[in-house]
Amino acid sequence: MQFYEKLTFLMDLTQVSNRMLSQELQVDPSLISRLRRGNRRLPRNREHIKVMSQYFSKRSNTEYQRQALSEMLGIRQAYTMKKEQLADILFYWLCGEADEVGHFMRTFESFNLESVSTPPAQESCRLGTENSVYYGNEGKRAAARAFYLHLLSLEEPGDVLIFADESDNWITEEYGYAGLLQNWIMELINRGFQIIQVIPPTTWVEQAFDSLLRWFPLYMTGKVSAYYYPRMRDNMHRRTLMIMPGEIALTSNSSAGITSVHASFLTTDWRLSQAYAAEFEDLLALCQPMLHTHTVPEDLMRCFTRFLTDNGARIQRVSSLSAETAPPELVEYCYGRIKEPNLKKLSALYQQEMALIEKKWEKYGLIDIVRLPDVETIRQGKVPVILSLGGETNPVFYTPDLYILHLQNILRLLETCENYHFIPLPDSVSNEGTLMVRERQRALLVHTTAPFAVFEVSEPDIVLFCHEHLLHIAERAGYTGIGRIKIISRIKELIRELQS
Repeated sequence: MQFYEKLTFLMDLTQVSNRMLSQELQVDPSLISRLRRGNRRLPRNREHIKVMSQYFSKRSNTEYQRQALSEMLGIRQAYTMKKEQLADILFYWLCGEADEVGHFMRTFESFNLESVSTPPAQESCRLGTENSVYYGNEGKRAAARAFYLHLLSLEEPGDVLIFADESDNWITEEYGYAGLLQNWIMELINRGFQIIQVIPPTTWVEQAFDSLLRWFPLYMTGKVSAYYYPRMRDNMHRRTLMIMPGEIALTSNSSAGITSVHASFLTTDWRLSQAYAAEFEDLLALCQPMLHTHTVPEDLMRCFTRFLTDNGARIQRVSSLSAETAPPELVEYCYGRIKEPNLKKLSALYQQEMALIEKKWEKYGLIDIVRLPDVETIRQGKVPVILSLGGETNPVFYTPDLYILHLQNILRLLETCENYHFIPLPDSVSNEGTLMVRERQRALLVHTTAPFAVFEVSEPDIVLFCHEHLLHIAERAGYTGIGRIKIISRIKELIRELQS
């Protein structure tokens, strides 16, 4: 969506006129009119966007408004309840594509799988042996519902194969339908079904992360296997396949740019569903895994080990001082207090690999973007050591002396390794969780709040979007030349404050 479309949506939803918004911004009403028509682009003055966001969040009080915002922004309705949080989300949404990754990461980090409430399943309906045709977008929604109800009637769960690269207007044009579709798939997963998905190609950042937000709760279950096609695609033909082999299949076809579905076919002919399944398997054979979900300690250990030891430049944003920059004393301190066996192994790996990791920085480089808490938060023992996150027991927290040791080691690295860059962010900056990217290879999305999970993404476009997002943060902060000197001074000042 363009800025003018987003602005019009919010003004219509909150029943705000051009004059009302202009008075809030203290500008001429004609400016609002030009913004709504698309004659003026996104305002350069970001303070105006902040004021807009706060104003719209205050006026979003009804259940209908919160539901509409939840659907449009791809967030859970609970996030629309707190005005300050909603204002922050609206700000980044209005700012456009530049922060789609940040918006996703903030939603990702605050998500709690236990808070997902799946509504009671609808009454199942087993279809007879038949071929049915459904017309238009409304017909496709009806076909998807019939597909779901038929699966509910089965005594044994199985694999559900999904490939859909047609326009998703049939999903988004009806308010609440995207959430309903998500709930249906979640119910199938709860009943033991496994989902195998081939994701559509990502042509622009907003599309990529809209899709991730929609599927993210399903990926968290570990019951969805996602794949992508690594080569160039035909830019004309579009296809939808939803299949349970030997049981049922839903198919449709369209051309690029067509936003409505002409006809959808639903069949329970077992031979036809097997034929469609064979078509899907042929496609799958050409695909590669798009992501892996790691929640088990052994898997987390292997994931981080592989990520740390691979070659290539890295950039990351972490919520506390990074594990790679931890001094030996801190690693040893954590090792003695961590009870989770695989975390102990990871801690030992850092001890063994530290010198090798630093040598790789000299060749490939690391940009380390870190939130720095205030002195009082550190003194109160509220800052966790990243090395201790991910186990079933409570994390280890910094003491002021240990935090000083870590900062001193970062100073040493800055003075001895020109390809290591440290970028401190104030604690007031919104928490986006942990995002680690190895250039052109993979991205790790680390969900540090319960349940702890790591999403290892290998789809090239998503990795590139994540890399560019972090690089923009680094460039805005300034980390070379005079910026590097200022950062070193900031670290020394924080050390003095902690020592005093």
